[in-house]
Amino acid sequence: MVSSRQRRGEALNQLVIAGTRYAQVAGRAGLTFAAPPSIEAFEVVEHVPGTAITDFGAPSIPLTSDQEPLEEADIDRFIALLTTCWTTFDDALNSFSADQHDIKPERGRSPDAMRLHLLEADRMHLSAFGPAFRQPDPTRVTEQEAEVREQIITALRVVPRGEDIAPRRRYGFSLIPRFAVRRSAWHALDHAWELQDRSGR
Repeated sequence: MVSSRQRRGEALNQLVIAGTRYAQVAGRAGLTFAAPPSIEAFEVVEHVPGTAITDFGAPSIPLTSDQEPLEEADIDRFIALLTTCWTTFDDALNSFSADQHDIKPERGRSPDAMRLHLLEADRMHLSAFGPAFRQPDPTRVTEQEAEVREQIITALRVVPRGEDIAPRRRYGFSLIPRFAVRRSAWHALDHAWELQDRSGR
């Protein structure tokens, strides 16, 4: 049986492995990020209970820091990172030729199915700011993808500065702006890197 300490060590090791990729994204967003050289470089500041979603590898529980009020600098940083993460996914998707977009691999989704999956998730993330989730139309993915991204950015720009924001319980998550942004950015990168690995780039 794997202990919680071993699981934490493996999780931190995976972050070290992905450090260069994170640094590239931060650089594209105009931010400075130094990839940690080893797990000893980390300072773990909080532990939160997980769920079945956590076991699958996805963020599911807001951190205490997610509940901190947002300031102008936070908004600017989040917008830069979010748009860069989305662009990183778009670039990975567009590295596949059009005739490969609907080809499903042995494991995972086809590139087009992955894009629709991200759109569905970002519509859920948008509900952290108020709008209720609406199932996307698979025939209008490009248009709706642009719309939901713009809606998230617009919603971020009007978040009250310096004020506590009550979480919205939606779709099994306690959604607040910081958590929604973090999860959307993670989700875009997770699938971008999956596509990059699949294409060998």
